[in-house]
Amino acid sequence: MIRKKTELTAAADSAPTVIGKGVKLESAKLSGTEPIVINGTYLGDVDLDGFLTVGESGSVIGNVRARHIEIAGKVRGVIVCSGTVRLTSSAYVEGGIATQILKTDEGAQMNGQCRMMNEQTENIALELSDIEGKLNFDFSQLGDALIPDTGIPVVAAKK
Repeated sequence: MIRKKTELTAAADSAPTVIGKGVKLESAKLSGTEPIVINGTYLGDVDLDGFLTVGESGSVIGNVRARHIEIAGKVRGVIVCSGTVRLTSSAYVEGGIATQILKTDEGAQMNGQCRMMNEQTENIALELSDIEGKLNFDFSQLGDALIPDTGIPVVAAKK
């Protein structure tokens, strides 16, 4: 069967950088232009001009900005995406999403607010430090909770 390439599958075709299942990485910011797959735990912000995949065993605690994002694991923070965000059936997102296109599979969980962007709003300065207020989401309300099934504490968003 010949599968038509979409922008999402084409973006994922180049060899990604992989953060493995048994790896915990803490950093102020992860940035780049090549695809990144997170199957382990990443604590910090992600700023990509490319494709980000958070695998089923992956978790990110921090703000995420990328051109295209697919989440099968857990993300705790604000997600800003100029293209498509896809939440698979195993995805768990705690925080806000600002994107042009949001695709959710049955079973995906999202606790927070979503803002749909268009070409005009995409050009508005969506600084990660500002997005918390733009989405009217107070991360301090999350308290000392744990992300379900991970044991990972929910922490306040970085300012």
